[in-house]
Amino acid sequence: MDNSNKFSIFAPENRIVIMEEKDMMIASEPVASHPLTSYADVMEYLHTIRISREDKQKVADRISVELKEPALSAAYDRLEHLGQLQNNWDGDGAKKVSYDALRNLRRVLLISDNDDWKFWMISPAPNGSLGLQSKLHTASISVGDSEFSFYSENSEGEDWDDNIKFTPSGFLEIMRRIV
Repeated sequence: MDNSNKFSIFAPENRIVIMEEKDMMIASEPVASHPLTSYADVMEYLHTIRISREDKQKVADRISVELKEPALSAAYDRLEHLGQLQNNWDGDGAKKVSYDALRNLRRVLLISDNDDWKFWMISPAPNGSLGLQSKLHTASISVGDSEFSFYSENSEGEDWDDNIKFTPSGFLEIMRRIV
């Protein structure tokens, strides 16, 4: 196997699956698949297959996230998926998700905890921004290229603001406040 190839790593149903990417499409057959019985067991297995040291490190990092922080991992996965959407992804002329909006949420992921993402769903918006919706009550946050806005309604009343300058810490503070 050529060590210059790119690989995608998945961990469905307690298995680590490594997929070789070809021509920007994910291969249909796994390069490797192994039960996720323990982190050490999978790392030992990784040293028996022929992928680059960098790809092995990516697998190790990903396994740590998958096993220890599933909500954070799901948020990373969702952003990765949304970043692949193209123009007209909804069949009605929607714009692809903005690079800056994706970057903004990735910056939030870097400073957040697993618990911060347990009750949020991430979705694309037709204008190229990203939306977060609370799983607990009526609350949403819209993330654009340089600003964000939010709305929340709970037993204490309504709370909202528009056109807030985006900073990862400011965004995370709002996420935690309105969840």
